[in-house]
This record gives sequence, C-alpha cells and structure tokens, in this order.
Amino acid sequence: MRVVQMGKNLQTLLARSFIFAFVAEIRRRLKFAFRVLSSMGAAFRYRHETLYQFYVMGVQALFLVILATSFTSMVMSFEYGKKLEPFGAKLLLGRIMGISIIREIGPIVTGLMIAGRTGAKIVSEIGNMVLSQQTDALRAFGLDPVKRIIVPRVFASVMVMIPLTVLADSVGIIAGWFAAVRWIGVDSEFFWLSLRGGLLVKDLTIGLIKPPFYGLIIGLISSYYGYTIRGGAAGMGRAATQTVVFASVGVLFIDFLLTRIILSLY
Repeated sequence: MRVVQMGKNLQTLLARSFIFAFVAEIRRRLKFAFRVLSSMGAAFRYRHETLYQFYVMGVQALFLVILATSFTSMVMSFEYGKKLEPFGAKLLLGRIMGISIIREIGPIVTGLMIAGRTGAKIVSEIGNMVLSQQTDALRAFGLDPVKRIIVPRVFASVMVMIPLTVLADSVGIIAGWFAAVRWIGVDSEFFWLSLRGGLLVKDLTIGLIKPPFYGLIIGLISSYYGYTIRGGAAGMGRAATQTVVFASVGVLFIDFLLTRIILSLY
C-alpha cells in the first residue's frame, strides 16, 4: 500500500510540475510579446534596419509566394472545373475561384510560405546574434536588443503581409483563369463576368484582415525562439524546427479564429 501511495504522490508531483512549467512558459511568452509590442515605435527609430527587413521579407519572398499560389490556384481550378462539369455549372468556376483565392487560398498560402521562409530566417539571425554574444555587446553600449534587433523584424513581418497577399491573390486568380480556359474549356469572358459578379466587399475585407495577424504571429514566435536560444548548433536546429512548426500552426489557428469571428459579425 505504501508503494502504491508513493507512486500516486509521485504522479501528482509530476503533473503539478508540468502544469507549473507550462504556465511559466506561457507567462514568459506573453511577457516577451508585450515587451515587443510596447516597443513598436522603435521600428521608426531604426528605420534603415526596418526598411532592409522589408526588402528581405517582402521582395525576396515574392517569387516563392507567387509560385506557391499559382500552382495551388491552377490545381483548384482544375479540380473544381472537373467536379462542376457533369452538372453543367462550369460557368460558376470564376465566382468560386475568386471567393476561394481572395478569402482563403491567397492569405493562407502566403502565411504558410512566410512562416517557413521568414520564420526560419529570423530565428537563425537572432539566434546567431545571441550565441555569438552580439546582444550582450549591444547591452554594453546601452542599446536594447529587443528594440534594435527584434522590433524591426516583427514590424516588417506584419507590414509586408498585405502587399504580398494582394499580389498572391492577383496572380492566383490569373493562374486559375488560365487553367480554366486552357484545360477546362471555360469561356474567358464568362469566367471574368462570373468572378466579378460573385465577389462582395465582405470577401475583400476577410481577405485583407487576416494577413497582418499572420505576420504578427510569425514575427513574435520566430523572434522568441531566436532570442531565447540555448545549446549552440543543436539548439539552433531545435529552435528553427520549433519556429516553423509553431508559426505554421499559429497561422492556421489564427485563420480559423478570425474566420469564425468575422463570419459571426457579418
């Protein structure tokens, strides 16, 4: 009986320690996020670094985002067209593609591509600075590493998402139109008439509200793992993996949450 009781007590202690550790980790992350968000004004103070991050996260990622959105849109156009063809409803393909791309495909593909590319880049850059003690050198000169290094990256990550998403939506619609006309046999004029007649202001609103939140969650997660990195090269690999995983899952969760909230309001 004593052994059984000791085993139960041990399980209780382990469960409590796990809960305490989980709560402490959540508290650290929220504290870090609040510190970054409250220091956002530093993005204008270090405007040269912020503009450079705009170039790195926006211009350099543009080709990847456009490529991913184009192929996804062509596949969707082909699949939808084949499913609608037996019902003689191919003329609705333009409307379906427009709504799907603007509300979901463009924003979510852009978010996932940025989560993989930019997230890994941010964590590796900040992690290298931490491991090589460059952040300690900044503190020695009286500079705040969060304001100097992290804020410009998070700010740029938020701001580049809308232009990237708009370009992804535009290219995705063109790619879907090409697939519909070339392989499904949809009349080009009917495709554009259907697309224009099916889009509402609500669709554009939903498609433009989500991307900045994706950028924020990507920037905060990748910066946190880079700033708290430990363990040298092994820690760098661990942090990069965790960043891509949690940033991607965060994008999907925010997508679900915002969609649920917006649809309940409209």
